[in-house]
Amino acid sequence: MHAVGLGKEVAGNLYLHREAIAGLGPEAGAEIWAAEAVACASQWNVVKLSNTKPKKISFLTYEDFERPFPALLESITVNLESGTAFRRSYWTRTNPPVLHRKELLLPVDHPRLEEYSQLTQSLERIGLLKETSSIGTKLAWEQRLREAGVKIVGHAIEQLDEATSPPDVRIQRHLAAIRRDGLSSPVQALIRYGLIDEKTTVFDYGCGFGSDVEGLRTAGISAAGWDPYYAPDEPLESAHVVNLGFVLNVIESPAERQDVLRSAFALARRCLAIAVITSSRARTDCCQAYGDGHVTRLGTFQKFYRPAELKDFIEVTLGREAFPTGPGLFFVFSDPVAEQSYLLSRQTRRTSSRLSIAARRKEAREAAFEALRPVLESIASTAEDLGRWPVPSELPNEITDALEQAKTSAARAIHLAGSLSDPEILEQAAKQRQEDITVYLALNEFNRRKNYRDLPERLQRDIRAIFGSYAKAQTAARELLFSLADSSSLLKAAQKTSSDGLGHLDVDANYWVCTELIPRLPAELRCFAGCAEKYAGGLEEMQLVKMHLLSGKLTGFQYTDFDLSPLPRLEVRIKVDLRRQRISDFDHSDEDQRLLLKSRFMAPDQSDYERQKQFDAQAVDFGLSELGSRATGQEITTVAEAAGGFLKGWKWEQINDQTQQ
Repeated sequence: MHAVGLGKEVAGNLYLHREAIAGLGPEAGAEIWAAEAVACASQWNVVKLSNTKPKKISFLTYEDFERPFPALLESITVNLESGTAFRRSYWTRTNPPVLHRKELLLPVDHPRLEEYSQLTQSLERIGLLKETSSIGTKLAWEQRLREAGVKIVGHAIEQLDEATSPPDVRIQRHLAAIRRDGLSSPVQALIRYGLIDEKTTVFDYGCGFGSDVEGLRTAGISAAGWDPYYAPDEPLESAHVVNLGFVLNVIESPAERQDVLRSAFALARRCLAIAVITSSRARTDCCQAYGDGHVTRLGTFQKFYRPAELKDFIEVTLGREAFPTGPGLFFVFSDPVAEQSYLLSRQTRRTSSRLSIAARRKEAREAAFEALRPVLESIASTAEDLGRWPVPSELPNEITDALEQAKTSAARAIHLAGSLSDPEILEQAAKQRQEDITVYLALNEFNRRKNYRDLPERLQRDIRAIFGSYAKAQTAARELLFSLADSSSLLKAAQKTSSDGLGHLDVDANYWVCTELIPRLPAELRCFAGCAEKYAGGLEEMQLVKMHLLSGKLTGFQYTDFDLSPLPRLEVRIKVDLRRQRISDFDHSDEDQRLLLKSRFMAPDQSDYERQKQFDAQAVDFGLSELGSRATGQEITTVAEAAGGFLKGWKWEQINDQTQQ
């Protein structure tokens, strides 16, 4: 217990300045200093004590308290039960969290306590500390001050000079709507992950011209929409899935963004999709700074989010976990079963070809059996898809209808179908399904909901049939997580996978592979990549990953033209250090680095693989393989010209041939 009135309490967490820790008593102080040793922290000035389970202590480094509203620079959270520490840096963020009412954190005898308190009281009198959820970041707080026409000088409030007032801009929100020939990217993602089908109802919150609504209705899907400008008379309706696509980024008021997000989520019975324009795709050279965003030449407002910033905003506003699904795209679930189904689909291996039925060629003794053969083959096919024999309720309607007409029970038909199934294929399917579930459960350790009753019914049956019990499945998942510490097992998996023609293992024990191929990898490598993705908040913008198998790191590479060019140009590189729990971002947009021999990281069934392979073979002939992995476009041109060649589209040509022509 801490002394009454000591520190600042927020959502059950206690915040204290370093100088006020003595007021907690010797026992609590000893626990804090022990946690500090685990965190290897020394520069922090605020401690956060959480009453959650497991118990955690966070060490926060804010700017000097001489500033009226110090910005957060770094946080290190220590899990007291596991003895692990998680570090998050805010040094490079343009919109870090800021601290209000800082005097509450200080000891009662602090010499400047009264001065700090007076500033807070003055802000309260003019209403600037209301709606605290919308002023927690630097840019949002600065916008609140500008809207009030004041500025803070030292620790006093002064009126804002007219010369420094925000520009008189009329935001034209409705001009941000665009007409599309096809479905928007968030709706396409919802369909791709099975969250929208013929039985799903969809509501488009902020539908603009209604392109998504029209496209879904054409496909036979029940869809409706509302827009404050283009469809204001349409009713706001609840639906299985609600799309909030590219709406939050055009709202200039942080508080209104929260209201809109809450309103959209309240309509979603299963899932809310949230899409915005990210900072990595922003073009601000023709924009004017305004609030925490920019005003475009059309007069529209655009807030360009960083992925981590958007994830924090969604989770703080809704109190639900937000799952990154694509660049600037997150899914939030109101239905826990739908959430678990989605997470499982993300970890289910996608093979290039479906397992086929290997029917045994022996004649049935009964004519009734022959009459049922097509139905029994369909049941066997269903079993190979599931990796186990289905229960009657899992059979498709067309099968149950056929069995009803033949007056045969589903249980008997499932038994008879056993003679048409190849045990080896079924065993292979079961093994693959076991790997999928193990990876899913291993990565689910990082999520909030993992109760057995929250799992989809099919997954519950899979676990019982394949593992025997949920406890055994969780044990297998934890063993998989622990195995990631053994670099030899990762290396062995990478050696076999690369020898099978999937990805590339270099001489330094780094495994390279296209991001879209990760679901095809063995469980160890999929789990390794999944851990990095969880920690980084998503790798959806990366087209290539490099797994540092000996050092526990993963690097993601984002290229501007990965699918269009034989020599993609590197834009961004993200390195995730899982052992030290650090993330580093590197901007390469001005360096013209090119990816050489791209076919090494591809699979033979990917589009343009053969063309890329032929191109790479020519590149080797010209000596380009000697340049290493960080060659620039100019270096590639120089080496090629020295060998008598030049690049023409997707082919290398001989300079002599060009001269002869």
